[in-house]
Amino acid sequence: MELTKSELEIAERCLSQRESQLAQWPHRRWLILAIFSVFALVGYLIARDGKRSIDDDKAMDIQVSQALEKPPPLGLEHHWAVGAMMKISKILELRHQVVSAALMQVAIGYVQLLGGVTIVCVIILRWKPSERDALICKLLRRKLQELEQGASPNGGPAEPSASSGAGGGPPSVS
Repeated sequence: MELTKSELEIAERCLSQRESQLAQWPHRRWLILAIFSVFALVGYLIARDGKRSIDDDKAMDIQVSQALEKPPPLGLEHHWAVGAMMKISKILELRHQVVSAALMQVAIGYVQLLGGVTIVCVIILRWKPSERDALICKLLRRKLQELEQGASPNGGPAEPSASSGAGGGPPSVS
């Protein structure tokens, strides 16, 4: 394969650029892995907090018990029952708002968790191809150096190397 000097320079420049990208990749990979691991952890904590809010019925039970705690005054049982139902209705309405907000919090937490885990998995799966790319760059660098050594300075045909033998034929075996 005969390459001119300008073609060798272009190949060298492209290969150097890719090698510098691959040299930065391990540091970036660890940084991105750490960032998205934290992102996934925060998503998990948000979802867990939302689920805890959904499961927390103790506060509502206490409020309902307090609304029904006092016995109705004599002769005003009907008014007391209506008032107690209104208090309980308000408590349940507030509870509904808390549960709705907690459901949104759980959904956002799970989306964040899933996104973080997905990116972490993609980074881990891309780990081996980047090492393969680095190996390919090393092999290309070696081949490019061989071509540069074999090419003449003016871009003409390559000069025969000294190791190929002096007489043009195969070396003799003694």
